[in-house]
Amino acid sequence: MSIAYWIIAGLLALVYLTAGGMKAFRSPDALVAGGIAWAKDESLPLVRVIGVVEVLGALGLILPR
Repeated sequence: MSIAYWIIAGLLALVYLTAGGMKAFRSPDALVAGGIAWAKDESLPLVRVIGVVEVLGALGLILPR
């Protein structure tokens, strides 16, 4: 069961890290072109904060208690 948990947690962390990294570091125009259409309607700092929170969520999945 422990191996299954780490595989699932690793895959989910990879998804969070990818999505969060895109929101934290890409320009708003690149985000809209990449399929994140709501990024043009929200402020850039809010999009960046959401990206950083997703990256922190990925770290929380991988780092042990």
